[in-house]
Amino acid sequence: MVYLPELYYLQDQSDFPFRKAVLVTATAVSHWSSYYCAKLIAAKSNRIAPKSKSGSLPLNMKKREDLVAELVSWLFENSLVEDLFYLLFDDEPVPQSGLVAKFDHHDDTGSWALDLAENEFAELQAEWKEHSLPEDLFFPEGNAFCLPYPGGGLKARLLRSIGVKKCYTPRQWENKEQYLFLDY
Repeated sequence: MVYLPELYYLQDQSDFPFRKAVLVTATAVSHWSSYYCAKLIAAKSNRIAPKSKSGSLPLNMKKREDLVAELVSWLFENSLVEDLFYLLFDDEPVPQSGLVAKFDHHDDTGSWALDLAENEFAELQAEWKEHSLPEDLFFPEGNAFCLPYPGGGLKARLLRSIGVKKCYTPRQWENKEQYLFLDY
């Protein structure tokens, strides 16, 4: 099942521990994966080499967790924009064209997804809770609330006519007054 990020935490809460959330999530998902791929999208410097790293994850869990921590640290230390990076973990060599990886952060946090079995997701939620992160950090993709694109201007009418919608995560929907007001 595909799970999407709860942007209420990841984008709307300025004090949310984003780096911690990435590390905890990546470490947990790596336990069910065999391969990784990490790339800098907007490197701080042209002198940073390499710009990408990929391969098989170590079989030893301690070495695997150390590699994940090293990859996440490398991405954050060398990325010009904190949430703009490419990091995938899966049980098949990555990237897989057209498929969502188990841990799939293709560019920015709004494009992040997890493709996990229900039991894996339940284990991941326990990890989040153990690390003082919200258990609803991700949600099933079918639980987003989508409305016709808001607004009364020409652009809004045109976008609605071609079926464009404005979608909200479950937490954003709970607090929709602050978001709906901004859309008009």
